[in-house]
Amino acid sequence: MANVVIQIQPLPVRQAWLDWASTDLVNLGDHPVASMIISAFVDDSGFLAWIGLGLIGLVAAGHTLGNLRCAVLVTVAHVVATAVSEGVLAVRIALGSVPPSERVSLDIGPSYVVVAALSAAMAYGNWPTRIPSGVAFALLAPHLFGGLGRLDVGPVGHCCAIVIGLVGGCFLHRGWRAAGQHQMG
Repeated sequence: MANVVIQIQPLPVRQAWLDWASTDLVNLGDHPVASMIISAFVDDSGFLAWIGLGLIGLVAAGHTLGNLRCAVLVTVAHVVATAVSEGVLAVRIALGSVPPSERVSLDIGPSYVVVAALSAAMAYGNWPTRIPSGVAFALLAPHLFGGLGRLDVGPVGHCCAIVIGLVGGCFLHRGWRAAGQHQMG
């Protein structure tokens, strides 16, 4: 809904909102909680595709882990992937390998959330959840890692989100299964 409201605004207003919502280094220093929350719900392109891919990932991961554990997983993935990727950028700026102007760069979108959910569903779901999750991930994969060799923000964050989806999903899936078995016994 936030993205729809932003997208119908005139271009200068829309860009101002996207810039404010960005989880860039400046905004994380100024309004970290607001930018962290809003940035996961807005995107500057492909909004309908993100809705479809997000639904596949979140429904599959929710079915696999349970809704609360899925919410915890994707929240942690979004926060940690953002912190790590922007932290790497801060180090690169401090070392002089990228200009200080990169402190303000557009970093928005649900990709860390979606990638973490898809990763967990592919790894720990049953076959009916693995197949659509795998197809969705395959559609995203060509767009996730470009610039990883340069340690660009997006690809670093996507790698973190995948690792969090796999590792966190393992612990949460085991906990969910153990809780279910405990309740049955």
